[in-house]
Amino acid sequence: MENISIQTSQNIAIEQPVASIGERIVAAAIDLLILFIYLMIISLLASPKNSTVAFIILLLPAFFYQLICELAMDGQSWGKKIMKIKVVKIDGTQPGFTTYLIRWIFRLVDVLILFGGVAAIVIIINGKGQRLGDLVANSTVIRIKDGSSETGIFTSLPDNYSLNFPQVSKLNDSDILIAKDVLNFMKESYHSSSAREMGEKARKAIESKMGIQSELGSEKFLKTVIYDYNYIHSR
Repeated sequence: MENISIQTSQNIAIEQPVASIGERIVAAAIDLLILFIYLMIISLLASPKNSTVAFIILLLPAFFYQLICELAMDGQSWGKKIMKIKVVKIDGTQPGFTTYLIRWIFRLVDVLILFGGVAAIVIIINGKGQRLGDLVANSTVIRIKDGSSETGIFTSLPDNYSLNFPQVSKLNDSDILIAKDVLNFMKESYHSSSAREMGEKARKAIESKMGIQSELGSEKFLKTVIYDYNYIHSR
């Protein structure tokens, strides 16, 4: 599986696995099944008494399905959610309405023309999991790694845990997600030299934002920050 380097706002490059064409096809098939069921329901509910305008209004959620889902579900449709893949920006920023709108507009070319053949060809040639819409929106679709930050910021605290760094109040959810991603990368890379370098860079970036200097090693520091953040937000 190919990986792509996502640059975070702290200038830390995080390696993320690109969603395969197979995963994206299955996700699209699930979405099509959901749309088919929805259309079947509204067709059964429709009657000669219903106005044409009302029927068109009922069709709008199906027409804008991908755009609505990705906006409401943080880069995922129901198919993507089931397949554990999601849309992200390559530059590490948070995708917004413009990103999702561009992807939705180009979907008419990428997916509907030649039944997805255009999208598949571009993804294969590009090598970063990007169809035309992704290239224009500077986005891609990644696989959500098990146990990664994509599962959220929540972390179970050890029994009788006490706060170490009150300054974690200066951090936000994004900082904690990055810390978790770096820790996962260090674990998966068996603390290779590149992993240690990434951990050190993440530690310094977070220390700077918190306005402190710690004598803890990178791994211990990042774990402590994650625990502290969960501690102050669970009280």
